Amino acid sequence: MASRVFALLIGIDDYKSGKIWNLEACAHDAQRMKQWLMQDLQVPKENIALLVNQEATKRRIEDTFTSHLVNNPAIAKGDALIVYFAGHGSTLRAPSDWCEGKPGSVQVLCPYDHDTKGPEGRVAGISDRSLFAMLAELSLIKGDNITLVLDCCFPKAQLISSSRDRRFVRYTPTSKAMPEDLFLGLWRGAIGRRFRGEFGFFQDDCQSHVLLAACRPGEKALEWKEGGKFTSELLTVKDALPLHQMKSSDLSEHLAKGLTHIQQHPICVGQRKDRVFLNGVPFVADASLVPVNGEKDRLRLEMGAMHGVVEGTEFSIHEHNRFGSINPSLDSFRVYEVHPTWSLARRKSMSKPGGRGSWARITRWNSRTPFRVYVKRTCSYLLRRLFGRSKNSEAELDGIPVKEGLNIVQVETSAKADMSVGVHTRDVRVQNLDHLVPSTAHPLIRIEKDRSRSGVILNEAARFHMHLHRTNPAKPFHESLGMEIFRVDPHTQRRVGPNLLVDGTAAISHNDGARYAVVLHNHSDTDLWPYLAYMDSNGVDIQLLYHPQPSYLDIGCTGSGIPPLNFPFPDNQQQESAFLKLFVSTSYTSMGLLEQSSSTYSRPPTPVPPPTPTMESNQPQNWDTALACVIMRRARAKS
Repeated sequence: MASRVFALLIGIDDYKSGKIWNLEACAHDAQRMKQWLMQDLQVPKENIALLVNQEATKRRIEDTFTSHLVNNPAIAKGDALIVYFAGHGSTLRAPSDWCEGKPGSVQVLCPYDHDTKGPEGRVAGISDRSLFAMLAELSLIKGDNITLVLDCCFPKAQLISSSRDRRFVRYTPTSKAMPEDLFLGLWRGAIGRRFRGEFGFFQDDCQSHVLLAACRPGEKALEWKEGGKFTSELLTVKDALPLHQMKSSDLSEHLAKGLTHIQQHPICVGQRKDRVFLNGVPFVADASLVPVNGEKDRLRLEMGAMHGVVEGTEFSIHEHNRFGSINPSLDSFRVYEVHPTWSLARRKSMSKPGGRGSWARITRWNSRTPFRVYVKRTCSYLLRRLFGRSKNSEAELDGIPVKEGLNIVQVETSAKADMSVGVHTRDVRVQNLDHLVPSTAHPLIRIEKDRSRSGVILNEAARFHMHLHRTNPAKPFHESLGMEIFRVDPHTQRRVGPNLLVDGTAAISHNDGARYAVVLHNHSDTDLWPYLAYMDSNGVDIQLLYHPQPSYLDIGCTGSGIPPLNFPFPDNQQQESAFLKLFVSTSYTSMGLLEQSSSTYSRPPTPVPPPTPTMESNQPQNWDTALACVIMRRARAKS
């Protein structure tokens, strides 16, 4: 599922004009905001536009606002949009015919080239009137889920009495730009648009956006070397409060409590200020958290053998299942009895006090399938051995941190390995050597170190290997399950040609734009719920393609209601391989926790809501699996 959060982040320390006192931490604050969005909310970097210092000219800010937000086809109406500015604020004397409210002064945000000569005259900042018009246009096209965050200020003149006061305050006087320059730099869409203006950026009746400001009008927004006081408090509070259920107005009140001692009071204004922060868009249901219920010391976990749970599997208990909002572990449990789709667990420690929660996350799988890893002897590896720890702990593999319970075992040769890993200076290089993967489809994958850590790669690869090889030893439905793969017309979704799956393998001559359909058959006398997972053998991605219906599942054909499949094929490869793994059960269960992605900042998918069961609830539970290998070779171009 694509992320529904987009942001324009601006941070300016160094100004072009020698008359403007430079700041120290605005660019760093913008970078920290980007890090929060990417790491905590899993916003992909292409959804974030970052402008710092000389990049953040008035023209560049306006052009990026238009291209990245207003005209961005990836943004749907209602997506969460963030405009963040850290830098100087300023005020200019208002022209007599500036706006309806007849204010004495105009509040402006200071871009890098503020108060300098530009091609259209002297730059007089981005005025309140201009920005309101920009956000109104954005709201009309993309919806009103817009949050404007300003870490700057517009203090009273007597509060800035010395150079010492100016050094740590995100405000600068404007010395050369004149009132008429405000008209020269006015946003084109602001001409003819009504604007009261007497409260500057702090218009409480604003409908287009919600403003989260660093301080009240007339106060100072302070910074220190480590960051702006407001931004630092925001990034502290997000780790302490459940943002998924917090109103924007309540958030500003919590921020004010942390800054009262320095006489700085963050404020939230706008007609939508009592809506949940970002309208709750980033805080989707997290499929890795599953329901639990029962007594305090013994719980029923809605996961079982079909999900990979075994005796000894451990999980933590949490208050909610919302992604991107603080959700600490309240207690720990260990499974002692396993059923096909559920299990029973008791507290790990009866002596320590525990909390009550309704959601569980696996913390230790206790996998029975070993995942064999060969660590290549690179220069980085040798340096790590020479200057790192002399003795590895139980949670390390040659200095690479790994999670316990995934049964990761180091082997001495690549011939015995399921994966090889090479940690280099600038990247991590991994290769899937699993015996199920065709020998001609083992490409070397390079992953940048700043996007993924080697330990994370190993943990995800170990989970991938575990789910790929898991089966029900009894194989109750193995002979009754059938799978077909057809090429389909991309326009009509009708089948073209024969079944491509022969003896468990589908060999596909890949063409750009080709589309495929998968048809599953149940030839048993038992109604089954099917779940189909796409597993990319050249990475660790697992994507569920499931629409549970008893007995029959059709993906991608006419009338199925599901788009045809487009198997991904990297441009630099001649061959690609993947697996289609089918899980079936006699009762419905959620399988969303299987999904994972090799991208560190990809959004976890929203779990599919369970359909209304149509089968007898008192029948014995059972489950099974089937596996198909898909080998794609690039079709030769016609001469």
